[in-house]
Amino acid sequence: MAVKIGDTVRFLDTTGGGRVIRIEGQLAFVEDQDGFEVPVMMSDLVVVEAAGEVKETPSAAGRKAVQQEVEEEEGYEYEEDESVDDTNPRFHLCVLQGDKEGVQSGNVRLHVVNDSNFFCFYTIGQVNVEGKAMHMYHGLIEPNTKLLLGKHSVIDIDEETWDVQLLMFKKSKSYTHTQPLSSTVKIKAARFFKENSFVENDYFHEKAVIIPVIKGEFERKLEALSDKELAKVKREKEKQPARKKYARRDEPSILEVDLHIDELLDNTSGLSNGEMLNIQMDKFHEIMKANEKNKGRKLVFIHGVGQGTLKMEIRKALDRQYKKHIYQDASFREYGYGATMVII
Repeated sequence: MAVKIGDTVRFLDTTGGGRVIRIEGQLAFVEDQDGFEVPVMMSDLVVVEAAGEVKETPSAAGRKAVQQEVEEEEGYEYEEDESVDDTNPRFHLCVLQGDKEGVQSGNVRLHVVNDSNFFCFYTIGQVNVEGKAMHMYHGLIEPNTKLLLGKHSVIDIDEETWDVQLLMFKKSKSYTHTQPLSSTVKIKAARFFKENSFVENDYFHEKAVIIPVIKGEFERKLEALSDKELAKVKREKEKQPARKKYARRDEPSILEVDLHIDELLDNTSGLSNGEMLNIQMDKFHEIMKANEKNKGRKLVFIHGVGQGTLKMEIRKALDRQYKKHIYQDASFREYGYGATMVII
């Protein structure tokens, strides 16, 4: 390559080199790193970098790699679950029994479940008595997937408070922005020794304890209430008449299922509203699946009036998972507004 002014060169017969600042015939004047001009025959020079050629620095190379990754991400395609409500994403900590049957084996398995159409950055840490968190897990989980975090001794995690932070987003798709979420979850190991704490669920082939990290609308509103407002709600609830007990029908064509939590469990202490709702919905799905071939059978699910959360979840499931079945309000005279009848 012919040597030109501005080229960066090195010497053939000796160490050193620099930038060519002028040329006189076959003699090139090279400015070395100390600023001195060194006259060298052009035949004794090797061009390292031609004038005007910008050598890519490590930082520039890094930026280029990032830009390439961004361009690839813009074309990233993944399937969304149309049955999932993007306005109500769900994220759970799930506890499964250890390698041996029963928590008496000494450990349980901790999973995270991202039940949403969003990618999710998560960090999880244990909070000590001083209120400071010790990092345990972090990562990125894809939409509608679950991930094993690790095994924990039942005794070691008893009464532990877990700090969970989430940042949710979508790739190559527009979405409604949601604020980053920070939540604390307290784990009580005593629950893991109760048979009814581990329930059938949509995420695992085995029973699990499902601990919601993202609270539902009702739970969020409840947390926003002041102590004075909570006391008022409690007083009003105490004034309400006892829940009506429905007489069981003897008609073989009609099956009544009372989904009130105190009909399903003997003891609900230690269970959150979200966990109780999961148990109620598990019972609903169990009855629906057991009767899916009983054409003409009428199923009456007694959910009560309350806040309407259970009724809403039942009807959402009917619209999404059991579209071939007809449903309507059950007899107002017998159930008021507290039951839904499904016709198989």
